Amino acid sequence: PYGCSKGVADIYIIEYAKIYNLNFTVFRHSTIYGSNQNFDFDQGWISWFCKKVYDQKFNNGKIFSINGNGKQVRDVLNVKDVVDLYVKSIKNKKKIVGEVYNIGGGYENSLSILELIAILEKILNLKSKYYFVKKRISDQNYFVSNNTKIYKAIKWKPKINKIKGIKEILYSFE
Repeated sequence: PYGCSKGVADIYIIEYAKIYNLNFTVFRHSTIYGSNQNFDFDQGWISWFCKKVYDQKFNNGKIFSINGNGKQVRDVLNVKDVVDLYVKSIKNKKKIVGEVYNIGGGYENSLSILELIAILEKILNLKSKYYFVKKRISDQNYFVSNNTKIYKAIKWKPKINKIKGIKEILYSFE
């Protein structure tokens, strides 16, 4: 249902723009994350897991759960790269008007939950404690964006790699 609602929103925008002769561009964002992100169990999963592992190191944090086997893969996109995209898009709006673009961190910035936890454990020098629970029904096993179309249009690509972005989140907790 979540992905379907996004697809329907895209169609509404495209059709509405055609009927009323409006300029539009649709960006289909992947996982956006960054320091000082509001997060909870259902949203902001990068920051949520960062906080859980960080708290185990510094705040007597509790054991936490992972839905499924933890091998679900997503590409992650730092919010600073999103801002860069928006600025570049405004400057080049004539090149991208009327189009739909997949926007994400790409293959280079893809990771699973277990890979994220391994990165956090290495940075924080600890072995975190977690357990597995049932996989969410609608959870995809793999989703990584292909940014080729937006790169060809305005030469945009993510600049902040996942390790740097994860470290920025951890520093924001201090």
